[in-house]
Amino acid sequence: MRNALDCYCGLLAPSLQGFADYAGTVRVQVELNQNGRSGMVSFDVVYQPLVPAEWGGIREAVVNGSLAFDLQAQVHQAGRYVVNARVVDARGQPLALLSFNDEVGTGSQRFRLTLFGRLIRDAQPTFPLALQDVEGFLLLPDQFPDRAMLPRRAGVVHTSQRYGLDRFSDAEWQSEERSRYLTEYQKDVDRASQDLAGLGGNGP
Repeated sequence: MRNALDCYCGLLAPSLQGFADYAGTVRVQVELNQNGRSGMVSFDVVYQPLVPAEWGGIREAVVNGSLAFDLQAQVHQAGRYVVNARVVDARGQPLALLSFNDEVGTGSQRFRLTLFGRLIRDAQPTFPLALQDVEGFLLLPDQFPDRAMLPRRAGVVHTSQRYGLDRFSDAEWQSEERSRYLTEYQKDVDRASQDLAGLGGNGP
């Protein structure tokens, strides 16, 4: 008789168990029976057989005053990819969460994760830096599952060179998205100023 500390385990391999071409929710039901008492518990697993891309090597370079990590990949299906990774310094102190979100074609491609130069200057991390815990997926709009995951790369996947802080720019971050938002915010400010001016003109 097994004691209360014993445990059971099982392996779910959808591609080998009749779900090779299925994408969606797989429900696993576990039935238990002990001393005449029975019970059941269910686990839902969202399965997506598509492997949209395979990871390659990682390169780094100082680009426009920032540190760029280029994650090489062989892309099998074009579309919008989202990739995230963490950066910690040599003391293990968290520094940044880097993200990539863009349309990518098929073939040999790169996902560039950029560590902004001014952030490096302000934080003054201890080099070398470690890029770790890389996660990514291909977005599949109007579908379920709505994404196809890339293999997760846990732990440290790349260690940077050592750099002096003077290699990095202290300029403010600029992007098309930032400029667009600032333009819209300025329109809101101007509109609010006009409304306030109008209210003042109608006063006693």
